[in-house]
Amino acid sequence: MRNSKVQKMVGVAMLAALGAALQFVGFPLLPAVPFLKVDFSDIPVMISMFLYGPLAGIVTAFIRSILHLVLTGPSPQNMVGDVASFLATTLFTLPMYYFFKRGSHKMINKVSGIVTGILAMTIFMSVANYFVITPLYLSLYGVTAQSFLGRSMESYIAVGIVPFNLLKGVIISVVFMVFYAKILPWLSRKQSSVGNTL
Repeated sequence: MRNSKVQKMVGVAMLAALGAALQFVGFPLLPAVPFLKVDFSDIPVMISMFLYGPLAGIVTAFIRSILHLVLTGPSPQNMVGDVASFLATTLFTLPMYYFFKRGSHKMINKVSGIVTGILAMTIFMSVANYFVITPLYLSLYGVTAQSFLGRSMESYIAVGIVPFNLLKGVIISVVFMVFYAKILPWLSRKQSSVGNTL
């Protein structure tokens, strides 16, 4: 039992470190908001969640965000971004986990999980950016939405945040489905075989 717990802790730590590294490898998705970049740091979190359970996935996301904050520097701007990233990842991945686990052999459950996760993340990021995240950034930099973003806050949310998170959710979901079909079963078998030999 103790060895399996150690194995789980090591797995979570490794996946969190991989997630933190992937946060530095992003690419812009929309010309309207080139500073918003897609990365695949949610994939290790989802792998952790499906291998070890939902709490392990949340812990992986939390450690990932802490590592990223340490590596980028604990400035107020970075703190805001990493807290938002942690919450968005949690809201995106948890619905997928629960819908997938309710019926992993049924495509309707997979589609429901993906759609629910994407919508939860998009709604949260839209509301959070309108009321908290973007106003905090603007306040920290001492600028207005019009001067910094080149548009009103409403326009920024409508043409930037909403489509960006919808497309990001679709891209990450497609990539994760490849892992879910091809790699997660193999990882689960390897994990079980290692656990049986400990």
